[in-house]
Amino acid sequence: MTGCASDAKKYDKNTIIVKKNGAVEEVAIEDYTDSSVQAEELKTYIEEQITSYNDENGKNSVKKQSLNTEDMSKAKLVLAYKNMEDFNGFNNLECSFADVDEVKESNLTGSFKSAEDDKSAKKADILETKKAKVLTVSEKTNVVVKGTLLYYNDQVTVKDDVISTTGKENAIIIFK
Repeated sequence: MTGCASDAKKYDKNTIIVKKNGAVEEVAIEDYTDSSVQAEELKTYIEEQITSYNDENGKNSVKKQSLNTEDMSKAKLVLAYKNMEDFNGFNNLECSFADVDEVKESNLTGSFKSAEDDKSAKKADILETKKAKVLTVSEKTNVVVKGTLLYYNDQVTVKDDVISTTGKENAIIIFK
C-alpha cells in the first residue's frame, strides 16, 4: 500500500483525499446490517465494477486499496483514482479539479473566506494566487487536501484539517 492509503485508514466517515497532482483517494463507509448483502458478495461486486471501469478507461484508472468487512455496520472501502475524471466516471459525479489560472471568476460561486484568518476573500484575489488548485465538490462529504488550504466558499466548514461540504450547492476549495 502507498503512503496515502495509510492516511485513508484514519478516516471513519465518507472522505475524499485530493493530491496536488489531481489523484484522488476515496474512503467510503456503508452500513449493510439491514441488507442481505454478504461480505464476499460485496467484495466480488466491487472488484467487478473496478474491472469493468478499467477495461473501458485504462488499466489502473481505479484501484482498490482496501476493503474491511469485519463489521458490516461500517464496511469500509478505500479506492484510489488516477485523476478527478476517473473519480467522477466511476461514481457518476460532477466534481472538478483545475489550476486556478484555468478558472473564470464566474465559476467561483458563493462567498469566500481565507483559511488563514477566516476573513472574507475577494474572488479577484483568489484568481491571482499562483500555482493554486481549485477543487469543486458537488456531493455532501468530507474532503482532505494534500497541501495548504487557502480559501473556501460558503458551502464548506473546516475542522481539524477536514473540510465538510454541504451537498446543497457546489463546494469550492482552493489549495496549494
